[in-house]
Amino acid sequence: MRIKKYKHIIKGVYEDTLDIRPWSPPGVSLIAARRIWPSTRGENTVVAVLDTGIDYTHPDLEKNIIDGISFIRDEKDYMDYDGHGTHIAGTIAANKKLLGVAPETKILAVKVLNRYGIGSFQDITNGIRWVRNWRGEKGEVVNIINLSLGSSIPNTAMHKEIKKAYESGISIVCAAGNDSDIDNEVSIINFPAYYQESISVGAVDIKTNYANFSNTNDMIDLVAVGVDTYSTYPGGKYTFLSGTSMAAPHISGALALIYSRFFKRFKMYPSPEWVKLLLHFQSIDLGESGFNELVGYGLFSFNPDGGKNINFIANEKRYCINDKTKLLKSAPLLYQGDLYLPIQNLSDILSSDSNYLNEQKDKLEVYT
Repeated sequence: MRIKKYKHIIKGVYEDTLDIRPWSPPGVSLIAARRIWPSTRGENTVVAVLDTGIDYTHPDLEKNIIDGISFIRDEKDYMDYDGHGTHIAGTIAANKKLLGVAPETKILAVKVLNRYGIGSFQDITNGIRWVRNWRGEKGEVVNIINLSLGSSIPNTAMHKEIKKAYESGISIVCAAGNDSDIDNEVSIINFPAYYQESISVGAVDIKTNYANFSNTNDMIDLVAVGVDTYSTYPGGKYTFLSGTSMAAPHISGALALIYSRFFKRFKMYPSPEWVKLLLHFQSIDLGESGFNELVGYGLFSFNPDGGKNINFIANEKRYCINDKTKLLKSAPLLYQGDLYLPIQNLSDILSSDSNYLNEQKDKLEVYT
């Protein structure tokens, strides 16, 4: 039986980033990862990315790839020939021109999908088992597994290995899937995201609107940005991709920061049960208070201020954030009905503190 990556559309591949300075893309900024960086940037943690491999020569990733393996029979190297795994790794731990959520965490590259994004339950099961037993040269262990792949069919052997990994202290972060048909209001279930041990991540856009491709069901835990996410791509390049595959690594990176900070304070790692509860607690409601099948418990953020209402005005440096007037370095431009401003400015604004919103002003208004 085959299992696959979730489909994505490549809008363009770029030789360089959108800013000459190191910067974190809007999705990373929206979860306020930079608020945690003064205390930790992910040190003493390892995230295993089970995917199409990773371009371990990419300048933004090479120093954070701690080890790797390929379970694909005719692809003995864990180099990424597809791009999916490299993009995911960049969101988690890019650390040069681009900054991922946890720029100092280490990445374990586990190739379980081939150059076409297809793999078998057996290869993924073997990959999870290998990750659980892996030890680094300095005694490192894996803290988080990112699985941006899935199938509509469950698999007993894979689930058994996920349970063993979970019981050994590893958090399992899974993309919820891209098969939703919101118009028909049908719950769509994919595995391994639907397993009790998994953290199932759906997708929203940068305005925190629900992404209409994101699966909905009663096991969605939370959401992160998964529409037009900017990250690393093979050959030292960069691209925008969309999908719950792109949302999941935002949460894997966030967990790396949580595990790292916990370890620094207590010299031990938290349990996956405790971590999942913290994610639910720290997520911002995107509708009615509490859980719903569209977005789970909401948008995870390290910023507990409840969200931002941001309004820009074309050709004016003045903008409002939660009714407070501030100034941009350069005025946004109006083009074909949309406002445009430098992406670094947008990322800085999304990372900033703001006051609580009242009930009438709970919508994020950002145009990119």
